[in-house]
Amino acid sequence: MKKENNDAVIEIIAKYLSGSAEKEEKITLGKWISDSAENKKHFEQLRNIWEITESQYLPKTINTEKALKNVLSGNSGRFSLEKLWKYWGKIAAVLLLPLIIGNIIWFKFSPDKNLSSVSPVFSEVYATFGTRTALKLVDGSLVWLNSGSSLKYPDRFNGKQREVFLSGEAYFEVTSNTSRPFVVKTSDLTVKATGTKFNVYGYNSDSKSEITLVEGKVLVDDLKNDGSSMLVSELNPNQHLIFNKSTKLFKVNYEDIYKYIAWKDGKLIFRNEPLSEVVKKIGQVFNVNIELQGSSLQDYRYRATFEDESLEEILKLLEISSPIRVEEIKRTPLPDGSFPKKKIIIFPVKQKR
Repeated sequence: MKKENNDAVIEIIAKYLSGSAEKEEKITLGKWISDSAENKKHFEQLRNIWEITESQYLPKTINTEKALKNVLSGNSGRFSLEKLWKYWGKIAAVLLLPLIIGNIIWFKFSPDKNLSSVSPVFSEVYATFGTRTALKLVDGSLVWLNSGSSLKYPDRFNGKQREVFLSGEAYFEVTSNTSRPFVVKTSDLTVKATGTKFNVYGYNSDSKSEITLVEGKVLVDDLKNDGSSMLVSELNPNQHLIFNKSTKLFKVNYEDIYKYIAWKDGKLIFRNEPLSEVVKKIGQVFNVNIELQGSSLQDYRYRATFEDESLEEILKLLEISSPIRVEEIKRTPLPDGSFPKKKIIIFPVKQKR
């Protein structure tokens, strides 16, 4: 067995012997065994030792050190001393390998594993503008990220709570665990849940944050500058919270909440919304600056549902259904050669530029 392949091969053997190996891993192991007589011998030695200790000495907690001690002292009810001597040469030859196998399975595959002493490794996933991204966390929780959003999350959840960091908007379906709450942190708020479905809107560029609860219950805390937090509200299903970042004031409404979470299904839903809110949402999704000209447009109400339309298609539909004219400003390169964000100006139909 080559040294550089030891860890990978032992891990596959551990999974195979514990019954958790995938089809491709079994194929890889079979090829490795057939590569040489030495490889086959190593595998048979490990399998023999595993069969001695597995069901009686490595049940659910996989304490291989105790298992070896019991086996070698002859305390096994299943194996006579004569049988143990039969395997003694093989045990002596690879004495440390079953301990390695036990440790690998304990740390990688046991649902009750204790990794509190190991620092988790964080990853970050992004949803580029105009797209959505979905992912599954290590605890089974599901997350959908909206356009221009990012989520920082660990490869394991240590400690007393499951903590992730959000910039932008995300919809969560959290796996229930009452003893380890699921915590979403934005730049201004902390949302704590044990098992529920909810939406968090927390773009850094916006003056407000919003929390929408679909199922279960969540606690919403305001983050202080000193790192402490204060309870803002406890939400129940079908409640929508709007939090002003500057004033720290908030309001909670009972309403039809689907319009706040429809984005994960590729929809933009507006129900009698001010045109200023409509263009802000569209600009957020497609990363464009949309400017309304004329005070008459600010409070113009709009009702529509868009489903996976492009920016051009949405703007065209707005023109058809509203008394407005849309004009895209031609972009010129900046001194560094890059281009500024696309800018669109919306005029009342009677206003000339």
